[in-house]
Amino acid sequence: MTRLLRSLFGAGLCLGLSMATAQVGAPVLAAPYYSAEQAMQGLYTHHLPPLARAFQGEADQLVNATDRYCQGRTTLADLRAQWLRTLVRWESLSTPAVGPLVTRRSQRQIDFWPTRPDLLRRSLEKAPTSLADMERVGTPAKGFPAFEVLLSQWAASRQPAPAPACRYAGLVAQGIAVEARELQNELGTWAGKAWDDEPEVTTAALAEWVNQWLAGLERLRWAHIEKPITSHRTTGNAASGAPVPYARLDRESGLRDWQAQWQSLLAQGRLPPGAPPPAAGAALVPMEALLMGKGQLALAQKWGQALDQVTSGMDKLTPRSTERELLAVTKSM
Repeated sequence: MTRLLRSLFGAGLCLGLSMATAQVGAPVLAAPYYSAEQAMQGLYTHHLPPLARAFQGEADQLVNATDRYCQGRTTLADLRAQWLRTLVRWESLSTPAVGPLVTRRSQRQIDFWPTRPDLLRRSLEKAPTSLADMERVGTPAKGFPAFEVLLSQWAASRQPAPAPACRYAGLVAQGIAVEARELQNELGTWAGKAWDDEPEVTTAALAEWVNQWLAGLERLRWAHIEKPITSHRTTGNAASGAPVPYARLDRESGLRDWQAQWQSLLAQGRLPPGAPPPAAGAALVPMEALLMGKGQLALAQKWGQALDQVTSGMDKLTPRSTERELLAVTKSM
């Protein structure tokens, strides 16, 4: 897909200036002509705010579920399930990372991996009691990955979680919820932006969207799938029987994570099957529709076919998929 993506740049998806300034004389096509302002309105007004609300809702539930588990009122399996639901909502919002997700460095704040076990152990020993204390804890001992490490440790011990570790997990969950709330608030501000008033800002935002979409695809392909497999093989860990160091410790959670990332990229890149291009300014305008609106119908068709190929491969994956099967999917990205 790499060559096709470069063609997209050449054909003008990253055409900021022409899209931002051309308000008249749009060609009559099978899709409406979309200005950069309308593209950004679709992304920031219609698409991202519901995702932010859903993420905050699940993050708040993660705080509640952690409290209930630590009080003995729910099971570890239920807590893990809530962690996974929150993670999926996070990936749906943050893939690709744009706007306040970039300026706040949200991925680093709540999804930095790999977790550093020594740092996590030292942080637990310091016994933080507030979010202010957690500000002095390094990011490799916080966020979704650190929470999963604690879940894994508790499952392995087959004993109730120690009270200090439970308190720490509660603070980690609260940190995720705080970031979710801040993102929802900032995206609410972005939703009301008057994109027509600031053409240069709009052009930059459109370029960021396209660039970050490509970065999100590369993050899924390389950082989440190929790199862990490659490093596992080249460092000799495969021969020792050590697991592949994927971002998520559990393969089922990892697959759900990858699927959430891909579905988010797909939603912003491809029209739903059989769906007409959206009305300008009324909904998210996927990149395929932007191409169609510029008259690049053949390229839009190739783009859609390339995305469909990845979707087909992703749909066939299971938690038991082999490394060869995973790498075959990444080759189509």
